[in-house]
Amino acid sequence: MLTYSSMLSLLAFAATVILTFKHPKVKIPFKQVYLQLDYGLAPILCVAFLLATSAIDVSFVVRGIAGCENIKPYSVIILILSLAYICISLDLTGFFEYIALQVVKKAGISGRKLFVYLFMLTSFLTLFTSNDVVILTITPIIIYMCNSMGISPMPYLFAQFFAANISGMGLYIGNPTNIVIAEAYKISFIEFAEWMLLPAASAVAMCLLMLWIVFRRKLPKHINMPQVNPQLALRDRRGAAFGLIVLGGTILVMSLPSTVIDVKPWTAALASAFIMFLYQVLHSRSVIIVVLKRMPWKIAPFLIGLFVIVETMASSGWTDLLALQLSKASSNLTATVLCVGFLSSLAAGSMNNHPMTIFFVRALQSPAFSVSNTFKLGAILALVAGSNLGANFMLTGALAGLMWAKILSSKGCSISFTEFSKYGFLVMPPVVAAACLTLAGMIAFSL
Repeated sequence: MLTYSSMLSLLAFAATVILTFKHPKVKIPFKQVYLQLDYGLAPILCVAFLLATSAIDVSFVVRGIAGCENIKPYSVIILILSLAYICISLDLTGFFEYIALQVVKKAGISGRKLFVYLFMLTSFLTLFTSNDVVILTITPIIIYMCNSMGISPMPYLFAQFFAANISGMGLYIGNPTNIVIAEAYKISFIEFAEWMLLPAASAVAMCLLMLWIVFRRKLPKHINMPQVNPQLALRDRRGAAFGLIVLGGTILVMSLPSTVIDVKPWTAALASAFIMFLYQVLHSRSVIIVVLKRMPWKIAPFLIGLFVIVETMASSGWTDLLALQLSKASSNLTATVLCVGFLSSLAAGSMNNHPMTIFFVRALQSPAFSVSNTFKLGAILALVAGSNLGANFMLTGALAGLMWAKILSSKGCSISFTEFSKYGFLVMPPVVAAACLTLAGMIAFSL
């Protein structure tokens, strides 16, 4: 196990995780130029390090792009970026702001109603869009509204953030990690929804209960709601209607069985994004530049680099080691689901859900994970839950958490890693248990 290649691959993986969190600025020698080693650049530099030290050859890089064993990185990246283009375009029309303000207005003078309504709104929107887009859109609205009313925004911000990461596991498109897992195991849109919607609903219900218990004394019974006009937020009605049609059509095509229409999800998403682009060329060209600037382009080198590094770790035996330990813990179906669910959640919290997901996928594909097909299905679906729920244990659990913290800091509403983790570890264990037990029950019932 402890060979030259295995130690370097582990070092590269650890360096990628650390640099993703720290994203330091490094001065280029002999020039007054600084290079930021963020999540888009860190994995590529680590791959370059592995190549320079002869720990890997070019074939690993090729597999990192073309894929192997059902994991096709290029299709995952195209799918994520295409859906991002559609969702960002829809967001720029003001649609999400409009819906959020309608909900705020509906809550009236009740601070407790506002808490529940915002939680449910975020849960609903994240199902059909992206947790990143919902978090980036609704967070500033919550801060503005709470500052206007003179109340603490923290209970509402936690409700929104936790809801976005939990309900994202319900559908294939709710989180990029869902796409990685579904593509690796050839799980269709409908199959994914059939297995994950009910666990997502149970997790949402448990999370709302736990958040209510934790924050109920901090929620004002009555608030002085400022005058809001949701209509003003909807900047482009025609664009919003067209965007909803495109997004709805994409979801519909993805959900159709292959016997009706044999179209891969990434090709459907790419075609829909192109239709959205053509509409903007004809009706709102100025929006295209804004959308392109907001696109998460760095996700492409980030994922490719991670796929290469994890492929190196797999060839060095690290994923086999994890697979062997998971096999030993899989004494029965419930134990398998709970073990993978909690372990992947905690691992995601500490190392970010993207590298965790890719590493665990390779482990579950390893021959060393020698369990029955039923137990393996339980482990795969528990990994879906863990990759989403883990983002709520620590701020480092997902890229969305790092972006969320940056937004709060820019709005003068900072939250420390310790404070976030305190609430995460208080609220999330029952939520993970609820999701995993629901999954185990569903699988057992289907036998």
